[in-house]
Amino acid sequence: MAESGPSLALDHTVRTAMRDLAGASGAAWLDGPMHALADLGGPLPAGIALAAAALFATVRTRRAYPIAIAAGSVLVVMIAVIGGKDLIGRPGPSESPVPADGWGFFPSGHTATSTVCYGIAALLLGRVGSARAGRYWATGAAVLCFLIGFALLWCDYHWLADVLASWALCAIVLRAAARVADAGGLRPRPPAAPPSPSPRGTPPSCSR
Repeated sequence: MAESGPSLALDHTVRTAMRDLAGASGAAWLDGPMHALADLGGPLPAGIALAAAALFATVRTRRAYPIAIAAGSVLVVMIAVIGGKDLIGRPGPSESPVPADGWGFFPSGHTATSTVCYGIAALLLGRVGSARAGRYWATGAAVLCFLIGFALLWCDYHWLADVLASWALCAIVLRAAARVADAGGLRPRPPAAPPSPSPRGTPPSCSR
């Protein structure tokens, strides 16, 4: 990833295409929204979303499982991302050398932060709500994370492989978090059964 590899040619091809697209006539108005989307991958907005979802799920379930799942997932991703950046030391799209005391660009920290935070938030909210609501949360989180990854490429902050690696890492963590939630009994509520109809002609009973 730092010097040679089969993905580097694809990285350069995608970067050139994104630079051409960003510089195309009529696309300048997208620059502001793309930078705003990239900022949503930062630790502050993503962390606030995850903290709110974990707190809400904890209150609803009256159990500490949601907070433990959220904290554990973020910790695993943070260790993996920092370790990868430090060990691999890949330069960013500007291809400036990575300082001796700095971190590389592989994998993408913003992509990993957004995916694990919004993904776990959607998982927790889906587990304390209905199955249908859970599908909506999951779809919304997936779309948002895709847009953030696309914005990072548009803004020339990361290579394609940086983004894909973080998505792959977070997919493993999200899968593991879902298994932990299942083991802890955090599952979507089943649909409420309709009330049984009273026999025709029989008035409802009342208690004194």
